[in-house]
Amino acid sequence: MGVPEDINWLKENRMRFKTFAAIATKKASKIRELKSHLQIKDWWPVKLYVKDLVDRGLVVEVDGSCWLTESGQKVLESLLAVKELESI
Repeated sequence: MGVPEDINWLKENRMRFKTFAAIATKKASKIRELKSHLQIKDWWPVKLYVKDLVDRGLVVEVDGSCWLTESGQKVLESLLAVKELESI
């Protein structure tokens, strides 16, 4: 899978995309922080979004904190580049 496919996959689910964005921008890295940031009442959806991102290889969970992998970083850079281009 490449960056375009990963971006399309993220955009298929709004909350999955928001979870990725929260981790990528370091607004939240732990499940508790993500739950609060995303304003989700239950834990299980947050854990599911994180698991999806881990399974896709975009995020790694270490000692309860989530971090972007190299692939996740490439996706973030592409998203930021597109956003920058759209603002021109």
